[in-house]
Amino acid sequence: MKITQIMLASGFGGAERSFVDTAIALSRRGHEVQAICHHKFSRIDLLTAEDGLRVDTVRTMGEWDFITPLRIASLLKDFGSQVVHTQLKRAAWHGSRGARKVNVPVVSKLHNYVHLKRYRYVDQLLCTTADQRRHVLDAGWPTDQVSVIPNFSRLEPVQQVKARSAGGAVRLLSYGRYVKKKGFDYLLRAFRLLLDDGVHAHLMIGGQGAELDSLRRLADELSLGPDVLEMGRWLDDVKESLDLADVFVLPSLDEPFGIVMLEAMARGVPIVSTKTKGPVEVLNEDLAYLVELASVDALYMGLSAAINDEAGTRLKASRALQTYRDLYYEDAVLPQIERVYQKLCDR
Repeated sequence: MKITQIMLASGFGGAERSFVDTAIALSRRGHEVQAICHHKFSRIDLLTAEDGLRVDTVRTMGEWDFITPLRIASLLKDFGSQVVHTQLKRAAWHGSRGARKVNVPVVSKLHNYVHLKRYRYVDQLLCTTADQRRHVLDAGWPTDQVSVIPNFSRLEPVQQVKARSAGGAVRLLSYGRYVKKKGFDYLLRAFRLLLDDGVHAHLMIGGQGAELDSLRRLADELSLGPDVLEMGRWLDDVKESLDLADVFVLPSLDEPFGIVMLEAMARGVPIVSTKTKGPVEVLNEDLAYLVELASVDALYMGLSAAINDEAGTRLKASRALQTYRDLYYEDAVLPQIERVYQKLCDR
């Protein structure tokens, strides 16, 4: 099948990772794949490094831009695309208008709870959770044009959960964009409480973003020096970072899904997560330590439990690893996406 993937953001976060992973995974499954991205997409190198994957760029502007759909239509026609898959609102708007000009069906993946006006030319919506589906149906979207397919990860699952290293600091890991909704300020305060309890621990918060300076000021106020805290570096090798971690922390205030959670599950790293919408559809108390959001004390208690109950923590991580293999690894999810494509092509 000839499949076009479209993402028109320039930065790199969970949605952009989904775009890259989907394009590469489909190409490796034998499809002919075209990836259309913003000309300043920060991780275009991940796409161009993949043999057999066609990469095209567009110089897109705002939603009023009428040139980008024309450019996309031309690229689709040249490639001979049979189906278009967009990610995020801008790609859905420009991509669906371009595809409409050359009569190619469009699948759009939702990553957030957005207004659906710019999705009106889309043939099928992919929601990552049941709660997103409720949001879409409440907005009046036809039931038969909505599918629930979870995010997936290409990260290979480990064979078994490793034991925590004897002695040394407990290694806590979190990562993502430095924005308010990620809750990293709550994590820093909870980490301070752990240290005050006498826990020998090290915290890595990988990422970049607008809140970096604010987080650094907070770390200084809390006397979190470089001997216990590492921050401000994007994690180029997520697998390596996870394999060094003893506990993964997801302190988000709002998380529609959370691909980082899947990555931790894949590598058998125990998880402490807030009860945001995405994580509670994937995790339960058998798989992770779930805590109330926007609470320093709750996060601290969850971290303490994960650190102090090593046997229980390993059991949760082992169950989470098996859940990842069964439901969220690429081999489990890609066939579901392919069936949606085929259904649209058969119309």
